[in-house]
Amino acid sequence: MFDSFIVVLVFSAIFSLINTKYLKLSSTIGMMILALMMSVIILSVKEFAPGLYQYIPTFERDIHFREFLLEIILSFLLFAGAMHINIQELQRQRKAVFVFAIFGTIISTFLVGTLTYFAAQMLSINIPFIYSLLFGALISPTDPIAVLSILKNYSVRKDLQMNIEGESLFNDGVGMVLFVVILQVINRGYQNVGIDEVVLLFLREAVGGIGFGLLIAFVGFEILKRTENNAKTHLMLTISMASGGYALAENIHVSPALAMVAGGLYLGKKIHSKEYSKENLNQLVTFWDVLDEILNGVLFVLLGFFVTLIKPEAVNIPLAIITIVIVLVARYIAVLVPFQLIKHSNKKVNRKTILILTWGGLRGALGIALALSIPTDHFGDLFVFLMYSVALFSIIIQGLTIGKLVQKLDLVNLSKE
Repeated sequence: MFDSFIVVLVFSAIFSLINTKYLKLSSTIGMMILALMMSVIILSVKEFAPGLYQYIPTFERDIHFREFLLEIILSFLLFAGAMHINIQELQRQRKAVFVFAIFGTIISTFLVGTLTYFAAQMLSINIPFIYSLLFGALISPTDPIAVLSILKNYSVRKDLQMNIEGESLFNDGVGMVLFVVILQVINRGYQNVGIDEVVLLFLREAVGGIGFGLLIAFVGFEILKRTENNAKTHLMLTISMASGGYALAENIHVSPALAMVAGGLYLGKKIHSKEYSKENLNQLVTFWDVLDEILNGVLFVLLGFFVTLIKPEAVNIPLAIITIVIVLVARYIAVLVPFQLIKHSNKKVNRKTILILTWGGLRGALGIALALSIPTDHFGDLFVFLMYSVALFSIIIQGLTIGKLVQKLDLVNLSKE
């Protein structure tokens, strides 16, 4: 495992160098393209040079990738992303962010699930409806890191950027809660689970996760204030808050993702206040920025190795193409409906905002990791392939065009209206 991780780390550094020096793309897009190229090379070696292939590190699908992402990387990525949120802007946009994250994710889950169910039936693939909903839950969360690394090159109005950033962080948590709830219904048998139990389970995961995250961050910051003014000690404490808090949340059965988002937001607000020293603040911010970049690089290289493990019998190109269209349509509706619940004055700007939020809803590795947790006899392999296809399309095609769309819709340097 250690040797494999070193190989991944080296490749992520090489890919980052190639992207910076030659491709000059957003880190997310550049790393995804290079990882895809690596996948093609590995598959070619596997087919034409099996003797050489045995020296390429392999990553077991149900251990290395899923657990490394869900139990290690995700805690740090969500915590770091939330820490860097502009809390004042989030407070101004809190209604829009929460409406999009909660209602948008729920709408997307049921739309994608329902449409995928009928699409599969048309192609003579018999997927039970409850499993289609499970797929809808894992594919609905958007990737905040992906779209923000692209939009940062454009002077997009702050409220629009906050809607994308805040919604993406929170809908990761909401999507994971929905996934857990639906998976438990499947495991227990939907005939044996009442609506009241489903609602209580959702509230326990969601509200409990947010509350637990705030508690961890509050206790953690109180400790930071009372410890010696030593940046190294504070770095260790924040790492413990992210990793230990995530593990504890899992063990008490509340949403670890929402716990990390809530905890990161609280801590980010506190360390930027007068209660915390500027010297320690600069070192904390620098450390979490670097860690965030490293883990994202490692994640995309792991994706490159992972795709070689997709079973050929799970590959269904027609369903993948239909699924990509379904996800885009569902995303548009999932943005449009909540948008109508919020009062807006400028209808022209609103239409533009809906288009950007739709096209900017990129999918990433979280959905793939959730798909990997589904047993193969429950359509796990098919869902992994479909999720990877959507992630590939969204990061490369949508990612490469989102900036141009921002410019075309004249949302660059656009003042609030």
